[in-house]
Amino acid sequence: MLDKRSASLSTLRRVIASAVVLLVAAPVLSACVGIPRAGAVFVGDEVSQKDPGGIEYIVDGPGEDDSVEEILRGFINAFKSSGDYDVARQFLSSEFVNDWDPRESVLLHTGASRFVPVTATAMDFVLTPSASVDAAGAYRSFTAAPATLHYEFVQEDGQWRISSAPNGIVLTLGSFQNAFSRQVLYFLDTGGNYLVPDLRWFPVGTAATRVVSAVLAGPPPWLQGAATTSFPEGTQLSSPKRVAVDGQSALIDLTPEALAASEAQRQLMRLQLEASLGRVSSISSVVMSVNGSELPVGEPVRGLPQARLQVDSRPLMLHDGVFGYFANGTVTEIEGLSDRVVALAPRAATLGSSESVAAVLGVDGVSVVRRQGSPTLVDSRTDLVAPSLDGYGYVWSAQRGSTNSLQVLGFGGEQFAFTSNLPVDGEVVGIEVSRDGSRLAILLKSNGGPRLIVSAIIRDTANGQAPLSLGVPILDAVEESGTAVGLAWVDETTVATLVDSGARSAVQAYQVGGFRSPLGSADAAVGIVGANGESGLRIIGADGIVSVRRPSGWQSTQAEASFIATQR
Repeated sequence: MLDKRSASLSTLRRVIASAVVLLVAAPVLSACVGIPRAGAVFVGDEVSQKDPGGIEYIVDGPGEDDSVEEILRGFINAFKSSGDYDVARQFLSSEFVNDWDPRESVLLHTGASRFVPVTATAMDFVLTPSASVDAAGAYRSFTAAPATLHYEFVQEDGQWRISSAPNGIVLTLGSFQNAFSRQVLYFLDTGGNYLVPDLRWFPVGTAATRVVSAVLAGPPPWLQGAATTSFPEGTQLSSPKRVAVDGQSALIDLTPEALAASEAQRQLMRLQLEASLGRVSSISSVVMSVNGSELPVGEPVRGLPQARLQVDSRPLMLHDGVFGYFANGTVTEIEGLSDRVVALAPRAATLGSSESVAAVLGVDGVSVVRRQGSPTLVDSRTDLVAPSLDGYGYVWSAQRGSTNSLQVLGFGGEQFAFTSNLPVDGEVVGIEVSRDGSRLAILLKSNGGPRLIVSAIIRDTANGQAPLSLGVPILDAVEESGTAVGLAWVDETTVATLVDSGARSAVQAYQVGGFRSPLGSADAAVGIVGANGESGLRIIGADGIVSVRRPSGWQSTQAEASFIATQR
């Protein structure tokens, strides 16, 4: 590893040396450029523009004697191309070309759109957007509604050109998914024990620089209070092209603020970057430097947070009166725990990551079960949903009848002051804390239909990471029909819902910061649990038969269970 990093550093020095020559020739570029902790997001280009993640569109510039409408059509069509929208800029007037900012936002639209003449030198583009991506790559969906974008035109040398246009671009869903790549950034939870994922979308071909810049910007607003960063305040990229890719290494040059980081911080800085660049083609390691000199970082220490936390691939269930992992018709019990769970006549359970504790919904309510000592009843209220656990020793419990019933409890039964800020017009169907403990997914029955909400968990860093409140939802989606049945985390950025529509049950996958997609339907089911990705999803029917997710649909395993437990 040291030889690999040394070789990467040698390449970095060559890259920086070449850049210095350019900087001397062009002093205007010598100022530090990057993303500060506040202000607009900086967008730079990386040395390597190779990214095979999308389809390269070949688009045409303006034609000779194009009409106003043809100019506008060509301009909007050019948004599909990757790069710096050079072709799109050919449609702009000489006075406006440097004023237009294509990276301010992306509007995603579906259905019909039309061009409406306003005057001889003005035209509107009418469309129906349903989502947007901001300058930081954050995706937000909203109720589709017609919108109008206004454009004005002038003639230059007898040719029409656009003299006024809204910042940003517009794309159909299909074009967006080809022109933009899905990236997952990683920050740290406030306790420093977990990596917290944040899904972003960046143009194909500029992913590495955009990812690093976004990581340096720190957690987004929706994660404030739930996540932090290891980078010292003010750390930026030292210039627009200070992310070079050499083989499998990303060579990242930072501003001097990075020198303030301790060795422990530097380990976490590298960890954040390597995890965040994991989806960028070919990058597997990171070398950091400050103004061309390597930032010393030791070999990774044990116990660093991990991305993409995994659980046992075997379903954890109550089968024929025995609680444990099920495989090949046999249940493997958890020593010191399984018998204690069964003794509570359980109806649902969540197992902690260490397998030493479980939150169990039994006939008397929610209890904490540990390998040592007797179970502790922590919530004796009636009509409770399946409880959830987080990694800091807290139990999450709620009654079905009211969104105001959500409680956070200690393993000894102590109740913590907690503000949920949930809508009052719903009934809780399911709750589940993400494995990193930074987000809570809640499924409600609402007047409008099944409603899924995902919010960050704001914690008290001075009081054992006790949950204080929920942040503003990053996801708030309502399905148009059906009855909410259950939910489960599919992976670190996706939640699945189970909705009953009569004789059948449908499963939908919701990316937290992305798109919704159907995962098929099956015979009426009463519960859903997740494991490691879509293939780890399982649903249980009213007859107790467990089915698994397969490319062809939901397939019965012939295994029968009283319930399937959630693993953390």
